[in-house]
Amino acid sequence: MMATMVLAALLPVIPQPRPAESLGPEGYRITMSNGQVSVVAESPTGYIWANQTLKQLMRDEFLRKGTLEITDVPKYRVRGILLDVGRKYIPLTYLRELVDEMSYYKLNTLHLHLNDNEICKDPKADWSTKYAAFRLESSTYPELTAKDGSYSKGEFRDFMKYAKTKGVTVVPEIDVPAHSLAFTRIRPDFASREYGEDHFDLSKQEEILAWLEPLFAEYLTGEDPVFAGPYCHVGTDEYNKAAAEDFRKFTDAMFKMVRKYGYKACAWGSLSHARGETPVIADRDIYMDIWSNQFYRPEEAIAAGYSIVSIPDGWVYIVPKAGYYYDYLNLPFLFNNWEPNVIGDKVFPEDCEQIVGGKYALWNDLLDAASLDDVQKRISHAMPVMAQKLWSGKVPGQTFEEFQLLSRKLQ
Repeated sequence: MMATMVLAALLPVIPQPRPAESLGPEGYRITMSNGQVSVVAESPTGYIWANQTLKQLMRDEFLRKGTLEITDVPKYRVRGILLDVGRKYIPLTYLRELVDEMSYYKLNTLHLHLNDNEICKDPKADWSTKYAAFRLESSTYPELTAKDGSYSKGEFRDFMKYAKTKGVTVVPEIDVPAHSLAFTRIRPDFASREYGEDHFDLSKQEEILAWLEPLFAEYLTGEDPVFAGPYCHVGTDEYNKAAAEDFRKFTDAMFKMVRKYGYKACAWGSLSHARGETPVIADRDIYMDIWSNQFYRPEEAIAAGYSIVSIPDGWVYIVPKAGYYYDYLNLPFLFNNWEPNVIGDKVFPEDCEQIVGGKYALWNDLLDAASLDDVQKRISHAMPVMAQKLWSGKVPGQTFEEFQLLSRKLQ
């Protein structure tokens, strides 16, 4: 009988047999014998990952080594990268290259943060001097589209479809009701005078929601929607907690809006930060990105019934040249200590069904301080380790140095 082993993104050497029938939506089986290769998968995505593994095997000359059977199934179903394009325009030419690189490492989720503004802690600041951008073409509100770089609706739709052919789902984020200076700049009557003009004034939320809905509908409706995937991320982070009840009502309304158009909602949540009595719809079809246990404690998100994506800031946040978080991720530390069940200072069982995966993030807090080359280097530097942690998790007995040797063979 042929040996069966799990092949992670970077070929761990420890055999881990799995039942033959449990390939699932992304798994595959490769059999090599007498110079012939056969592949079995239950979905097109499984065949995409099998093809990437064959590329890796060819680089390491495994295909010349006789008989081998590989069964490869991911441990986590969300394996991703968040890229802040709101504060720094990133051209689609690079985003396509990034998707190709992600696909090679079997990372399947690219979260694009499409709007944001310059960080300012003073609500009484002169907001007219602060940078803000919304990166999508809008026919509904043409004045909203950033003048220093944006994506047309057609090219963004095509990009999302291209990514899908590589096994990568693009999750577009339109961030409200904070980080919203791009919106309040064209609707100053919606800006909060109390919390800062980057906050919507949620005492006017019925009017604001009526204004936002046509914008979201522009991307979520039609025979061929611009958001050519199942997810729409609605932001909902870092709003002033003094307005917790209004924030909760707004969050609930955004989830329901996205669902009405047939999409699954994703969010940052912030529902521990914004404690209150106002109910917010919750189930496993809503994905919460847990980045700060102060804003949303993961145990509370799990108890509420959400699916959890682990993106803890103290572990996996890159902010180029900022002097805080990481300029480059600490790869030995991550390799030895982290996988998605570790969220901030909380450690959950590895088999927790509601922790569906993880991402790492690159934030352009300093606007154009980092060049496109700086961005690319930092993302690529972390990709092999993050791919390993998100596909297979820990590999018993393998050191970081051993992993690096394997990784370099396949790059």
